[in-house]
Amino acid sequence: MSLARSAAVAATSGALGLAIGSEKVQLMGGLAKVKAWLGFQAAAVDLTQPDAVLGEALSFAKATPQDCGVLSTRQGGGVASRMVQLKEPFGVQEENGDVRVNFFTSSASRKFKELLADPNCALLYWNPETLTYVTFQGRAEPKPPAEAKSFWREWMRILYKDPGLYTAWHLHVQRIQVVSIGRLESYRHDWRPVELERSQGSWKILCDGTE
Repeated sequence: MSLARSAAVAATSGALGLAIGSEKVQLMGGLAKVKAWLGFQAAAVDLTQPDAVLGEALSFAKATPQDCGVLSTRQGGGVASRMVQLKEPFGVQEENGDVRVNFFTSSASRKFKELLADPNCALLYWNPETLTYVTFQGRAEPKPPAEAKSFWREWMRILYKDPGLYTAWHLHVQRIQVVSIGRLESYRHDWRPVELERSQGSWKILCDGTE
């Protein structure tokens, strides 16, 4: 199973579980759909403009509650996914079109070893309140010790009995998939989401959500 498909499965599974267990999510999702059908959208997103789609994707990611994401890495012959904490100063950043997602992990963890063996990975932001997900795909790279140290915060001691195991990483984003029900979604029969790709220093639309 590909990393992109694994991330999509994780989003779908989360959506189903939350929809079943939370009346609030059901109401929010239903309201978003009704508003979309009636044409009450906050603003139109021009899906022919990569910068407009990129801006929406980054806004959606930054608005994700709990500052958490799902990181998918290659594990043996399959794929493994787990939650990662993306609280400031970690999380998604953009500068001059270059997008990266900063995160951290223990050097004793499985994902640390998996990323060293194969840095290709995907990181999913999922917001159940707005039925929105953004998937960032690319290659992860460990930060140099000095830069990693600048990302360390005292609240992280809760997670590290031995702070010496702390490592900081960044995901160099090459592809972005984004779905927001009632706002920015796919109308294709195969449900392929709106998708961007970074190529030759600029973002391009791979899929605009239509056939």
